[in-house]
Amino acid sequence: MPRVGGPKAAYIASAFFSAAGLPLSAYLISPPGIPQFCEIGNIFSCEAVIQSEYSRIFGIPVAALGAGWFGVALFLSVLAIKKERGGYYLLGWSALGVIGALALLYLEVFQIGSICLLCTMAHALGAAVFASAFLARIWSQPPITSG
Repeated sequence: MPRVGGPKAAYIASAFFSAAGLPLSAYLISPPGIPQFCEIGNIFSCEAVIQSEYSRIFGIPVAALGAGWFGVALFLSVLAIKKERGGYYLLGWSALGVIGALALLYLEVFQIGSICLLCTMAHALGAAVFASAFLARIWSQPPITSG
């Protein structure tokens, strides 16, 4: 069965997801106003998450770390498009991002008690970067033949 796209297409998708996550994370550093759809009672509240004690690590906004992560992911995605070895770095970097996103989701649900929809969108984009990098690595392996 032929592959749709192949590794290069997956790395291009990774670059797209990274480029989308960068301005979203930058916006979350210090939003001028929280969009109305983000404030749905106590369960969904971007403001509660962004203003919580967990929104900074050593004084640095977590969203700024996310923007930096997406910036590096974008660089590694472009590198992977041009060079085979860049894919290994992208896969490792994106795996770290997924672990970080899971930790942040834990904090939102169990410590803060609210879920930030914009943060969840950034987490989903990070997961998409990982999925793209993972598929690219699989698709770049030589086919298994029987014989």
